[in-house]
Amino acid sequence: MIGLDTNVVVRYVMQDDPIQSPKANKLIESLGDGKGYITLIALVETTWVLECCYELKKHELVQALEGILKTKQFLIEKPDIAYVALKNYVEGKADFSDALIAACSKDSGCEKIMSFDKDAVSVGMERLR
Repeated sequence: MIGLDTNVVVRYVMQDDPIQSPKANKLIESLGDGKGYITLIALVETTWVLECCYELKKHELVQALEGILKTKQFLIEKPDIAYVALKNYVEGKADFSDALIAACSKDSGCEKIMSFDKDAVSVGMERLR
């Protein structure tokens, strides 16, 4: 198993760099099932890059995340939590990182997850006023 940095995942998903994308493809396609490890941090960074740098809309981000989570070569750190976060992101108003913070916190036994962000309430947090 090998760990995959955000930039490798982004190049694989976006297929936008004539030099790096083919290298990412070759690496990932050469891996056996579950041999490319993606941390939750890399998943959040990937989402941020796709949203901010590539200006993907929410529905496009959801498609990208679903694709990453379903790619057989990838092993996602805590995949159950990533799927809960994705579900809450789809249904909520907050961004994916807030949905993941809430899902991780709940999984760790937190009774409440507090935020100043009013949209974070939509993914399971409580608003601190």
